[in-house]
Amino acid sequence: MFRINTNIAALTSRRHLNGTDRDVRTAIERMSSGMRINRAVDDAAGMFISEQMRGQIAAFKQARQNISQAVSLLQVMEGGLDQLTSIMIRLKELAIQAADGSYTDSQRRNGIQVEGEQLVQELDRILTGVRYNGITLFDPPPTVLTFQIGDSSTDRLGLGIVQIDSDAMLGDYANRFASLGGTLNSAYADVPSIPDFLDQIATAIDLVVSTRARIGAFQSRLERSSSNIELQIENTQNAESVIRDADLATETSALVRAQILIQAGTAVMNQANLLPQNVLSLLNSIS
Repeated sequence: MFRINTNIAALTSRRHLNGTDRDVRTAIERMSSGMRINRAVDDAAGMFISEQMRGQIAAFKQARQNISQAVSLLQVMEGGLDQLTSIMIRLKELAIQAADGSYTDSQRRNGIQVEGEQLVQELDRILTGVRYNGITLFDPPPTVLTFQIGDSSTDRLGLGIVQIDSDAMLGDYANRFASLGGTLNSAYADVPSIPDFLDQIATAIDLVVSTRARIGAFQSRLERSSSNIELQIENTQNAESVIRDADLATETSALVRAQILIQAGTAVMNQANLLPQNVLSLLNSIS
């Protein structure tokens, strides 16, 4: 049917051309951005799922950072405990040395006693001075160190910290050590008190070593948690990529197809625009 006022064929051609033009712009946008979903209208359900996954990925990455900081904190603690162990071993050596009758009282006071007092002072300094990010780790320590290692309220690990201080470990060691050095004589008058020192130091060493062992075991657990989080990040990113990222091969094919359709549609629309002129020519031939 031929019409003059309304060119249905041209309107239809234009509608298809508009749709094809949108396809071209969509393909170009996806290829340039690398994403299949650039806005909610592209795939509302896909964007919803993708954003949830992105939130999980962000949480996992922060948890990974938390674990890294926790490991650093534990390394600081273990370094301090290592120094404490060395000091107490040396104090143990000095206590045994002070009990030996081959030293004069002057040698005990000016040599053994002085070194022992300095070591005790250094022990106190380490206990009160070891900190991480402003947190005192030994004296006084936090009751429990709690670390968030995941994206839920249950993904928390806690490490109870036993307070380690010189009084708890060695008692009034400095005073007793000084007294020991001043009163021992060649007759070994106070030698029976040496086992008390040794027992106390041995107990203190056991406390420090057991604390180091607990820290090491906890650090190993954190490292395993970090490996698990790395795997979760990888898998979640892969799943999110499948939903949101563009397939360049598919988009290239869609772009080429749309460009061909535009060329064909433009040619058809030109022909459709000629239809009213054909009607006019027909009328002229009748007249």
